[in-house]
Amino acid sequence: MKVGLLFVAYGSASFKGTSALRSVQEKAAQRFGLPVRWAYTSETMRHRLACSKTKSDSVYKALSRMRFERFTHVAVQSLHIIPGREYDAVGSDCAHAAAQLGMHIQTGPPLLFSSEDQEASIKPVAELMIRHIPASRASDEPVVYMAHGTRNECAALYASLAGIVHAMDPLVFVAAMIRNNADAPATGDPAVPDDDLEALLPLLRSCTPTGRQVWLLPMLSLVGSHAVKDMAGDHDTSWKKRIMEAGLPCTAELKGLADDPSFVSLWLDRVDASLKKLYAPT
Repeated sequence: MKVGLLFVAYGSASFKGTSALRSVQEKAAQRFGLPVRWAYTSETMRHRLACSKTKSDSVYKALSRMRFERFTHVAVQSLHIIPGREYDAVGSDCAHAAAQLGMHIQTGPPLLFSSEDQEASIKPVAELMIRHIPASRASDEPVVYMAHGTRNECAALYASLAGIVHAMDPLVFVAAMIRNNADAPATGDPAVPDDDLEALLPLLRSCTPTGRQVWLLPMLSLVGSHAVKDMAGDHDTSWKKRIMEAGLPCTAELKGLADDPSFVSLWLDRVDASLKKLYAPT
């Protein structure tokens, strides 16, 4: 029996993103004393990494390499936020590897995984989000977490999270780049923002005191192009620019969830649960 860990992320080619992944790997190796490998779900990111001669395995390829190294039991942990299409593909690849390669594989859930079991899935994340807010934020300043969003049933997870976070602090909001409404189709019109921010702006105007500012934080594992460009960029459609054009000062904090040791500990707790299942006698 040879046990290893496989972490799965969208991928990152930025220094900040790769530094966060390296920190996750170091903390996992320190806690479990097991070899750690990485896989990336974005084909575009894998191609970019390959062009820079950086290791860029898909989930199945990473598991195949681990089988070649004689690993028999692997705990797979995704750093994805919701169980969307990419997370579903992780599960499919793991099932395929288990069947084809004869491996024992246990997968851990993404950050949010059940809108029904809010105590286990959503409340712990909401509590960490409140603690994740920069200490320099004044208590009467609004905070907006920018999530990626989705048009499928996983939108309920974001809605539940937004409600719980807002109950903990009425000035903390969760908004998505893709509108959190499965019944609302994309407009296809670049002049009409297809996100949650537009509806949130009037509320931000009403609840931001004079002389105060709005804080923007990414509800994303890693700081990549979404955070740098779509959230904090200088172009007309960036969230920071749109908030400032609405007459509100704005600070964008470029700190992903994987940069926060508390979120990393939450993911590692799920790895621990997977390992216990792998070690359990059948």
